[in-house]
Parts: sequence; C-alpha cells; structure tokens
Amino acid sequence: MKFRWLVILLIIIGIIGCTGNSKYFHKESNITTDEIITPSETDYTNLSNEQLLIELNQREIEVDSLYSVIDTLYATIDSLYYELEFINNSLDDASKQIPSNPGFVIPDTITFAGRLVDLRNERIHAKFEEIFNREIKFAYKAIPRSGKYFAIFDSVFTFYNIPLDAKYLAVAESHLSNLASSPVGAVGIWQIMPKTGKEYHLKIDSFVDERRDVFKATEFAAKFLQSNYDYLNQKGAEDWLLAMAAYNAGPGSIARVMREQGSNNFFELILRVEETNDYLWRAIALKMIFEYESSLFENAFIREPPLSETCRIEQVNLKGHYKMDEWAQAQGTTVAMLWELNPWINITKQKRKKYTAINDVVLPPGEYSILVPKQAVKDEEHLAKIEKKFESKNAGYYTYHIVKRGDTLYDIARKYNTSVASLKSLNGMRTNNIRIGQKIKLYSGSYGDTGGDGYHTVRSGETLSHIADKYNIPVAKLKQYNNLKDNVIYPGQKILLGSSGSSSSNSSSSSTEKGTKFHIVQAGETLSHIADKYIIPVKTLQAVNNLKGNTIYPGQKIYLGITEPANNEETISEADSGPNYHVIKKGETLSHVADKYLIPVA
Repeated sequence: MKFRWLVILLIIIGIIGCTGNSKYFHKESNITTDEIITPSETDYTNLSNEQLLIELNQREIEVDSLYSVIDTLYATIDSLYYELEFINNSLDDASKQIPSNPGFVIPDTITFAGRLVDLRNERIHAKFEEIFNREIKFAYKAIPRSGKYFAIFDSVFTFYNIPLDAKYLAVAESHLSNLASSPVGAVGIWQIMPKTGKEYHLKIDSFVDERRDVFKATEFAAKFLQSNYDYLNQKGAEDWLLAMAAYNAGPGSIARVMREQGSNNFFELILRVEETNDYLWRAIALKMIFEYESSLFENAFIREPPLSETCRIEQVNLKGHYKMDEWAQAQGTTVAMLWELNPWINITKQKRKKYTAINDVVLPPGEYSILVPKQAVKDEEHLAKIEKKFESKNAGYYTYHIVKRGDTLYDIARKYNTSVASLKSLNGMRTNNIRIGQKIKLYSGSYGDTGGDGYHTVRSGETLSHIADKYNIPVAKLKQYNNLKDNVIYPGQKILLGSSGSSSSNSSSSSTEKGTKFHIVQAGETLSHIADKYIIPVKTLQAVNNLKGNTIYPGQKIYLGITEPANNEETISEADSGPNYHVIKKGETLSHVADKYLIPVA
C-alpha cells in the first residue's frame, strides 16, 4: 500500500510542479493569470489595425506559453510512468525474493580456488557481510539457473585446468543470464566486451553474437583466465585469485597495483577500482550462498535441468546466408524454438521504406553447433536435401545490398563473405565508387530451392515468370527444358532448370567444336565461378561470349578461348593447361597487351 501512496504523492507533486511552470511561462511573457483577457471582454470592432496586430501578437504569446505548459506536463507524465515502472519492477523482485534465515552466522573461513579465505578480521568481515547480504537477494535467480550451466562450466574448466570456483565469476557477472548486457557493451553470461571477444575469435555481427553462446563464451573465459594467470605469473604472482580479479580489471591494472603496493598476494592488496575491489569478494560470497543453501533458505530451490538433458547439438555448415526456418522444421522443431535455445543467434531485420521491418532468423557462412530439443524427431531425407542447398555459395537469403551512408565496397564484401573484385565484376563496376541507395548485386542467381538436383519444386502461388526471375533464366528456356507449350504450372511440379545435357558427367569444358574450348553451365554456377575455375578474367569471358553483363543460365555454352594460335602470334592457351605468358615485343605497352587478350589492365 505504501508504494501506491508514493505514486499518488509523486503525481500530486508533478501537477503542482507543472502549475508552477505555468506561472513561470506567464511570467516570462510578462503575463499573469489575472491579466489574461478572454475574447468576450474585448471589443475588436473599435480597434485599429495596429491595435489588432498587438492583440494578435499578445494572444500568440499566450498560446505559446500554454503549449510550453502542455509539453512540461507530458514530460512530467513520462517521468511518473518511469517511476511507476521502477516501483513495479522493485515490487516484482521483492515478491520473488525468498526470505533467508536471519539467524545464519557467516563462517570464519571458506576455501576459494584452493586458497583459505579468513573472515575473522573485523574490517574484512564487515565488508564481506555487506556484500553477502546484497548478493543473497538475487539467489532466487542464480541458483535455479545453475542447474542448467554449472556442468558445462565444470567440464570446460577441468579441460583447461582452471580452478572450478571460477564458475562463481559468471554468477557475479550476470546472475547466469545469457541475455545480460552492460551499459559499456559487455554481453552474455560471461559479460564479454566486443573487442576482447573478437581478439579470441568470437564471431560478433548483425547475424550472430557468440558471446551469448554458453559453450564458446565459457571456453573464452577459460582461455582468458589462463592468459591472465600466465601474465601475472611472469610478474611474480602465482595467484589464481589475482588472475580472477584481472577478469574484471585487466591483467595490466592488477600488475600495476602489485608494483605500486609491493605485494603479489590478493589479500595484501587494495585494488584501485571499487568495482574490482568488490568483484572477487562477490564471487566468494556467492559460493558461500550456494554451499549453505539449505541453512539459508527454508526450502531448496528447484534447479533447471542441465542442457545435456534437454537438448542435442546439431552441426551445420553454410556456404551462404540462409534462413533457418526449413532446417528447424526438418529437425522436428520450429525456428522460434531454435532462436530461444540459441541466444547467440540474432533476429535479422529487413528494413522497408513504408512499413516496419521483417524479422527472420538468418545465419551467415560458417560452421555452427546449434542446440535443438532432444525429443524433436528429425526428417533425415528432408534434412539432407536442405543441407545440400547450404553448400551453394551463391544461394541464400541475400541477393542485393542497398548502399547506406558510410558503406564501402570493402565493408559490403566482408559482410557477405565475398570479395571486392567479385562484386565489381558482378555489377560491371570499374571503380570502387558507390552511392547511397545503390543496389549492389551479390549473386548472379539464387538456387536455394533446388535441393542440389537442378530442379525447382513449384510452390502455391508461383508462376513460371517468378521462377525465371528467381533463377535468372529466360522463360523461353524453362519452357524448352521442360517441354512446356504454355506457362501453366502447378504446385508440387518439378521444373528442370537446365537442359538434360547439362547434367551429364561431362560438366567440364569440351573441345569438340573446331578446337574451341567451352564450358557447359551447371545449375548454381556464376560467370565468376567459371572464371575462377579456368583462371580466365570475367571480362575475357564476357568479350569472347558477347555477354553484356554477368547473366548466364544452366545448359548455356561458355566459350573459353581458341586452342590454336592465330596469325602466328601468342594467344591465350587452353584454360586448364597451366600458366599463360606473353613475351613483350619492342614498342608494346601493358595497355596493348591487355587489349590484345581482352584482359583489363586493373
């Protein structure tokens, strides 16, 4: 009840404050409440134009002052809502806290990381008791979560020979919340800063944040603690407590304190920053709360089951950016559950001009270990087809990138796991200059629905034109490949994406046409892939095949060059015959050679 009265009191104070502000605004404009004249009290018919202008100006001042009062009221209301939300949150926390035993006596000693911690010193005991009483309020959060994560911590720390008590650092950092974040940018159970995480090869981008991956983050913590220990050991401190304090302050800061205060013993040092000075004592207090749970609380907390009992780990390897909806369903679960169990996966938001963003779960190229409900029954056959799609580099979620302010071609290439040269080739660009709003093509086509077999399975609502646009294949070619007399297709129908000859074993180049080397395009291939395969510049392939852009389609013959020299001059040899050379003749320039072989100087 007292909180409700507090809220009412705050509202009354806010209204009084606003009333005061109202008087203030009138004062600023030299108008008092008594002096405000209503329209009915003034005879405007007898006023001159000059007097009317003065009156109008006066009224505008009054209106402006009233708007200021309204703005102040809105600000006060927002402030009161904030206070109310804070109070509600405090009430919520208070209702969940389980009263501890007021008669509990803190023991004189406790062992932590192999060291005996003596709490009999009056000053140390007073400090420890204050921290203990503060941390015990959050036991209702941390102790239940420990069942889920402690087995993982113990396993990793045992492997790396780190004292097992290091797991209480995670409790101090986040109360074992994978979603915890700090104002300075630290994230996850182990509260890892972005810069430090990237130094230890954790992937952090708009798609994933591996600081929230409990397995990788715990491995990071083990390596970081070992690095701290090794560094401080070189400075003369064989002390795991100092290595753990360095998890918060950094090893350099701890080494400085050791040097300035002339000791390498944690219990003989006063750490420079108050947060660090309390940090390890918080972990020690938390260990005591966990160990004395039965003495502190009337009933033991119900612990969450270990992840190993509720989940299985599935490995997936992606060569492009892919939505995970279909993969999740093939695993016997949903993409929402996938996102819930794997907090390191971010929601990908596709911004739109007129409407709110579209949410998707998309993973970029890479190898991932994904948690899936243990009881979920997978569809092996469907899963195999989906994972076959994942092997295609040019298939995936993204087809274009819209250039934003600050973007560079290098940034775009790095984001989509491609190269600047490939983007320039694909978009017919001669320089690296791009403009805001420009549409940068990322792939020559998307073959994400083919299952790797050169077919597209028609979905409800699709037309032949849609499929042609999706795979960058002319409608006429699709009709030719599938013996279609018209554009009528139906859901479930398989549409062949290339001619039957293109799926034969002779998918590489052939030299049957008058000594000319050519390559038959396969489903999923791009001009860039063919150029890389035969070590031929994309511009050369474009020139030889009279291609204005990079558009190609399955079954198309791409000519690679002439195998026999022409006019007794050096020419490009067969693409697969090894390095190609040109012997410079007198008077030749690099530009002449480039023009001769249809190769750009760049």
